[in-house]
Amino acid sequence: MTDALSLLHGLPLLVWVGYLTYLILWRCFLSPLAKLPGPKIAALTYWYECYYDIARPAQYAFKIKALHRKYGPVVRIGPNDVSISDPDFVDAVYAPGPGHKRDKNSKHSRSLGINSSIGGSITHELHRNRREALNPFFSPQRIHRLDPDLMSKAAQVEDLFANARESEQVLNLSDIYFAFCNDVVHKYCFGSDPNLLSNLHLASARRNNVASVLGSVKIMFHFSWIRKLLQWLPGSTGAHGMMIFRRRIRAQIDAVLARDSSSDETPSIFTHLRDSTELPAAEKSAQRLEDEAVLMTMAGTYSPMLSLVIAHYHLLTRPDIMTKLRTELGAHGCIPTAAELECLPYLSAITQEAHRLTFGLTGRNARVCPDEPIVYKDKKKPEQTYVFSPGTSLSVSTLVIHTDESLFPNPWVFDPGRWLPATNVPAATDTSVIKEQKEGQDAASVLISRRRRSMLSFMRGPRVCIGRHLANAEIAVLLAVMARWDLELFETDEEDVKYKHDYHVMCPKLGSKGVRIKVKGRWGV
Repeated sequence: MTDALSLLHGLPLLVWVGYLTYLILWRCFLSPLAKLPGPKIAALTYWYECYYDIARPAQYAFKIKALHRKYGPVVRIGPNDVSISDPDFVDAVYAPGPGHKRDKNSKHSRSLGINSSIGGSITHELHRNRREALNPFFSPQRIHRLDPDLMSKAAQVEDLFANARESEQVLNLSDIYFAFCNDVVHKYCFGSDPNLLSNLHLASARRNNVASVLGSVKIMFHFSWIRKLLQWLPGSTGAHGMMIFRRRIRAQIDAVLARDSSSDETPSIFTHLRDSTELPAAEKSAQRLEDEAVLMTMAGTYSPMLSLVIAHYHLLTRPDIMTKLRTELGAHGCIPTAAELECLPYLSAITQEAHRLTFGLTGRNARVCPDEPIVYKDKKKPEQTYVFSPGTSLSVSTLVIHTDESLFPNPWVFDPGRWLPATNVPAATDTSVIKEQKEGQDAASVLISRRRRSMLSFMRGPRVCIGRHLANAEIAVLLAVMARWDLELFETDEEDVKYKHDYHVMCPKLGSKGVRIKVKGRWGV
């Protein structure tokens, strides 16, 4: 009887040891991914990723790049996670074409706690349905209707420059561009303008609030269960910041839902969703709309702000680039509309290069094919073919692709010329260009086309960033405006704009105050 009780007491331990043994054998030796290149500890446990995400901190993206240098184009970076570094494989992962589904890895959707937004939608079908309700608001034609709002906000920025010139005040461009983008996207979402541009102290506080939220995403990614606990712990600035941010957004959603469609209000994205007859009631709940609004306002503010400060920093440190931009803009006299600005080749090249060095979503934006295998052939070893079974989590790192020297020589140099045919003369040995080049086709154009297809700033395929046209319009208008002013950097260097940490978006050196400037006067006056 005593022996039986002892055996019963030891049974949980035996089960646990048996489970761990099975897990080790499966992940390291029996899994379909077991023979893939990569460190065995990464194959065995997610603690490897956790170490580089939290202890380093936020360095796993850079570690993945180092692993590709060591192991090649295919690396197993987690128990069910594979990274591929081939630019020509981007579309196979993200944009496979009609009839081929790509779901999102559920593990990668929970760090911000906005699971019911389009960004948090796991399955292909759910994402498609939610996106279809929003698509009409983000077409190029619809975005061009915002020109008056963009020009009005740009005029406010010019007023800030003019006042700073008179007072010799130091301005923080990061705060100004955050306020500009937030004012625009907030009005588009809710129909009201928070006018952060009139209160840069509040803009700075809110920018730091969003930065603290993003600074917590790695902890939430690996330990999502402690989100609610952290909100109430002293010093948990990221989780507490998210709670404050969500309360502010929820107040806007509640105000939208409290009004009916007959009231006198400015049409907006969320009044449209509220009144939609195509969405089921569950998709119009306050919680669902709150998640959507959190994603839209955060992504629609912070990401274009990053591209703007990166572009502006390099324009101020590279007079040759600024001169070319001013020459192109000078032919137009007054500031054209956003639609006209986006057609200017050099301004568009500056925007594209800023997007490249912003890196879009820097975290692993993995995809899972639910119903068919994905095949990859190693171009350097034609005999080597990898077959990834359905359910395998595949990703292509923006850091790896955007700094691929076969595509972007001297990748950390800000060079708008990469996107202009006249300055791109591919080497005769560039086999990728030669293979794609058709009779009579310019080799430089082929190279630029290949670069564009590989860019992941807005992702690709069915989940391409829905707000990309709005972001490009904002950037075009503000770069055109700031080119009319003679500005100089103040206590700012490249470390304030260079990608150093992966907090879902690129983060420069920790503790950076942003890009700060002094206004010398209007250019040419």
